[in-house]
Amino acid sequence: MTKSSQVFKALKKPKTNLNIPFLLILLTFLMWRCISPPDYLGGNLLPDDDFYQVKVDTTFIVSAYTQRIDTIYTFNFIEGIAGETWDEIFGKTRSSFITQLMLANLKKDYGTNPTVDSAFLYLMFSGQHGEEPMRFGVYELTDSIATDSLYNSLSPLGNMYDPNPIGQSLLDYTGEKDILKIPINNTWVYDRLVAPTTEDSTIVESQENFLKHMYGIYVAPITTLPAYGKGVYYFDFTNTATKMVVYYKNDGQKADTASLEYNYAFFESNKRFNHFTHDINAADPGMAIQFNYPNDPLIQDSVFYLKGLGLSRGVIVLEDVIRWLDLMPVAINRAELRFELEEHQNMPKDTLIEQLSLYKIVDYKKDNLIDYRVNPESFGGKYSKSKKYYSFNITHHLQSLLAQTDPDLNLYVEQINSYLRANSAVLRSGNHSNRIKLIITYTKL
Repeated sequence: MTKSSQVFKALKKPKTNLNIPFLLILLTFLMWRCISPPDYLGGNLLPDDDFYQVKVDTTFIVSAYTQRIDTIYTFNFIEGIAGETWDEIFGKTRSSFITQLMLANLKKDYGTNPTVDSAFLYLMFSGQHGEEPMRFGVYELTDSIATDSLYNSLSPLGNMYDPNPIGQSLLDYTGEKDILKIPINNTWVYDRLVAPTTEDSTIVESQENFLKHMYGIYVAPITTLPAYGKGVYYFDFTNTATKMVVYYKNDGQKADTASLEYNYAFFESNKRFNHFTHDINAADPGMAIQFNYPNDPLIQDSVFYLKGLGLSRGVIVLEDVIRWLDLMPVAINRAELRFELEEHQNMPKDTLIEQLSLYKIVDYKKDNLIDYRVNPESFGGKYSKSKKYYSFNITHHLQSLLAQTDPDLNLYVEQINSYLRANSAVLRSGNHSNRIKLIITYTKL
């Protein structure tokens, strides 16, 4: 007979009545051990007899709206971005960049009677969004990049560059090669780089002198997508492989030797910025992004829209803070904010952002929440493919709001480093059947 059958017989036919109280106590203890305490941050710090005071509230009302971004700064970027995206929801986005060129070596000349063999702009590949093949053009700037000004990456470039290309791709680029190699016109190289520095050596005596002579270049896609697709490419600006190289010969060169090289570098000190244009009219009218913040009155759609490269962000309103003030004083053990992706059969399959950023705005500037400053690792924001939602820990932030007499109820959400990535996402709002969830575990004091 097994131990379990022995226990069963003992329960079924107790030998004496004295065993009944003991068995009741035993069963109560076993049932208590099977009950898990509330799952919240800090729950293991509370005494067992305080668990009955812990409550969970999931009725908190949260609203979400879509705001169009009108200003974004990418000055001195770490990645140059060039390409185009076009989809049913966000329309067309074109990306390009402007940068200074620097001398790799000061006081270097081309020697006597130099001739240009070839010249190339090399851009080190660092990532992509989509795989549509693209070709790129290179243009000379007609004006200098001001060192004391910030450039809004969404403002028109105007006459900042000569529309006649000085170089362009000969082959489609899809990111399969680590380096994008763009041929530069030999005649332009000789007329603008070789001959002037041969005639006036002061041009190459300092970077300042050279920048007065050569303002810089503009790199932009020359391919226009014929249909919905994505082909945006990111290039590592500070990699030493990113450079412009002129291959040349001169009278001082030995016969039958390889061409000499003259390098123009991209240093960290180069002034530069990315540029973006958005055409939302190119979207499908039945699925196009809708901007509803700030409107008067605010109309909450069932979804809100996020798009990188300066198109849109979400505005989250914690409307129920006032109701919660009536519960004070309370200690919030955990406050978790969850966003779910909208799913629709007609949506582009890549409307997914891997990680979101949640912040507030103070004095017109982005400001991290206290939860992020306390512990960035537990703050959250990454998309969980198994759970199909984004989650943020805003415990400290919500507790601080409850302590304020006139709290700012707005939070802002967008893709992390959205000024450097072209990804997009459609998320469910507080007006969706599967709405935004704010799960609060708290203790009434």
